[in-house]
Amino acid sequence: MSSNESANAVTPTRAVQVLWRHKLVCCAVTAIVLLGGAGYIVTRPKVYQSTASVALLPVSNNAAVLPNYPNLIASLIPTYVQLVSSPLLLNQAAAALPFKISGTQLGNDVFAESLSNAAVINIVGESRNPVQAQQIAEAATTAFLARVRGNGVVIAQIYAQPTVPTQPASPRTKLTLAVVLVLAVILGLGAGLAWERLFGSKDTRHRAGPAKGAGQPADPAAAPPVLGIVRGSAQSRVLSSIRDGPGASDQDAWRSLRSNFMYALLGQDIKSVTVMSPAAAAGSVTVAASLAAAVAELGLTVILVDANLRRPGLHKVLNLDNQRGLTSAVLDEADLASLPRPVPGVAGLQAITAGRPLPAKGDKEALVREQLPRITALADLVIVGGPPANSSGGRAAATAAGGVVLVIPAGPATAERVGHAVRDLAGSGARVLGTILTGLGGAGNGESATAPGPYRSAGAASPGS
Repeated sequence: MSSNESANAVTPTRAVQVLWRHKLVCCAVTAIVLLGGAGYIVTRPKVYQSTASVALLPVSNNAAVLPNYPNLIASLIPTYVQLVSSPLLLNQAAAALPFKISGTQLGNDVFAESLSNAAVINIVGESRNPVQAQQIAEAATTAFLARVRGNGVVIAQIYAQPTVPTQPASPRTKLTLAVVLVLAVILGLGAGLAWERLFGSKDTRHRAGPAKGAGQPADPAAAPPVLGIVRGSAQSRVLSSIRDGPGASDQDAWRSLRSNFMYALLGQDIKSVTVMSPAAAAGSVTVAASLAAAVAELGLTVILVDANLRRPGLHKVLNLDNQRGLTSAVLDEADLASLPRPVPGVAGLQAITAGRPLPAKGDKEALVREQLPRITALADLVIVGGPPANSSGGRAAATAAGGVVLVIPAGPATAERVGHAVRDLAGSGARVLGTILTGLGGAGNGESATAPGPYRSAGAASPGS
């Protein structure tokens, strides 16, 4: 080790010396955090919580659900926990309460939690008034049961009704003080080190430069997981699949794709996903429509949006009129909430077509794409069929959503296409959640297909649902 590297090394002895040199800063920050935590404990108002327990049972007459029930519940429970806090459910619960409150305000008073190793969700309502806490939990539970009823996958059943709490749910004082004390010490030590970093001697700041390799971004071309493989025959039957349900040959493929897609969203606050291809004519519209229908079958409210304003195709897939759609929000100043139209045969699925063509000149296309993030307030999930990723409109549609799913034609150049698309989207700030391979041959009778090269599966996130 060179003398310069030795001088830059961070050793326990050197850290202690730095902390001792700035002991006043450490003590001051620790004292401030302790006093703030104690003041919060003393002045914190009492909050009451009421809990309803809901069991998720398999549909006994659905033979496809029972064998996959453990995997199905593992993928669905996090989604249903998020569903309890969705704007639509909260608005529905707020409307049923005997006192005046908005869905936005109710967002601070309702949450759900899952029990480990059990298909049970606890829906909790809290308030400073114990009676109102019970009413909030009951209204949220009723709204939740209404949202998941009849999805053909699980049956939600209450086994513990919410009751009026008699004791506040404030944390125990000793436990809270212990947490505050630990946090105060950590922040105090951190403040001492930060002070040395910011205001230490010039020589110290010079030696404390960034470590080798620090701040280097991850490889933007890293291959995202393959969420599913869709055969050409499955794409050609997308309309009948949405209206009448997938055929026997397509069920396993779409269930597996849906399960992998939901796994990709776990633990992330993603309310919208753009489905697009690196170039035109890769079947992204039909894939987006089928994926939206499959997710809606779980009991979620899904809005399918056609953002390919220059070459729209969703209205053709769903046989809908295209005179009124996404562009109407700019051309006609239409209210976004009036644009979604129900898709016949799929409960919970609505569609917004592209709408009338925009003028060739002007910035109206950019104004239309600015509407995409606002649609997320209207549903649990928004799936956007975007233009090709290699277009300026495609990059704009990708960055307007929380994540991107790439539809890639399978073949010898699959890895190269994925790499180019991921690099382009990463440069625009978009996040690629995974890929869907299309165009593979075969009879499509439930046979498995193999992705070429390194793109073979989504890893652990592959149980069918």
